[in-house]
Amino acid sequence: MIHSELIPKVKMVAPGTLLRRALDDILLAEFGALIVFLDDIEAQENILEGGFYIGAGFSPEKLYELAKMDGAIIMDESVSRILAANVQLTPDPSLPTNETGMRHRAAERTARQTAKFVLTISRRRGVITLYYKNHKHQINAINYLISRINQTISTVERYKENLDKKIFRIERDEFQGRVQPIQVVDIISDSLGIVNLLDEIAPYVVEIGVEGRLAAMRLNAVEEDVASMVQLFIMDYCANKCSDAEAFMIVTDHKSVEQDDRMKAARMLGWHTMTETDLHDLTVHPRGFRLLKQVAKIPSGTAYNVVERFQNLLNLRRADAQALMQVEGVGEKRANSIIEGIQLMRKRSIYQ
Repeated sequence: MIHSELIPKVKMVAPGTLLRRALDDILLAEFGALIVFLDDIEAQENILEGGFYIGAGFSPEKLYELAKMDGAIIMDESVSRILAANVQLTPDPSLPTNETGMRHRAAERTARQTAKFVLTISRRRGVITLYYKNHKHQINAINYLISRINQTISTVERYKENLDKKIFRIERDEFQGRVQPIQVVDIISDSLGIVNLLDEIAPYVVEIGVEGRLAAMRLNAVEEDVASMVQLFIMDYCANKCSDAEAFMIVTDHKSVEQDDRMKAARMLGWHTMTETDLHDLTVHPRGFRLLKQVAKIPSGTAYNVVERFQNLLNLRRADAQALMQVEGVGEKRANSIIEGIQLMRKRSIYQ
């Protein structure tokens, strides 16, 4: 996994950026390079020796030419100016490093000492390595990343298809009032599994830059769908009523729940008194948030009012337009939307 603090740095060198174009040219020419990103050279003058100061605007061609020299190139952190070239780095030699080459040892120690972004290009191996604070990341080959991302997308979409089938099945049971807690726990656990997969692959989509636009669109579509769905499930089934923001925090705080840890997922919903047996034997009823917000497209504030009035989906499905219009924020149009949504979900559950 790429550390979160490195993600903005990875984005700086992603395909499609001017900096990456310069790095690719350096790689193609089989040069090495050591680039340090500093805004204030004077603040780090104790580890910078020699070289010459330029202060020129950045362009890929200029950076390429300067990489022909052995020393480090100093650029500003916005990647808009080349400040100096052929500079010798003398970081504290007592700082730990696992690198073997002089260029890479200097880069890692400089990043640790200054807490700044440093990158190297290995002349022999043709590899770009990023250092920032105590973090390190080696840029992967584009073809490898695309293959890995496509495999993950296929896996995620397959999991999503299975998740949709479980949701259709639970909708049928919701209208019949016989949902078991284990069904809810399984859906939430599966959803978090998908969310974790998406989080794991997201940095690599950033790393391939413009090459990953299609992959990013596919992943974003799945992520938005699953994130919205799992939040609404939590709002429907959590032991104590919770808002959108509270449901979002529950998801954020429990992403690490293992898919087979059903009791942890149950506690995530506030079902602290339930046992493994209860998960299979008890019956729970949804409040109706998924119907109201996802199907009927009712705004959050009005959806809360409807749930407050009818308490659960079983009561809500029996309500007529007149009863619905007694709720604050529900007029004739919204009442009809809710009734049509109930009919749609009922028909959908029958044919699954």
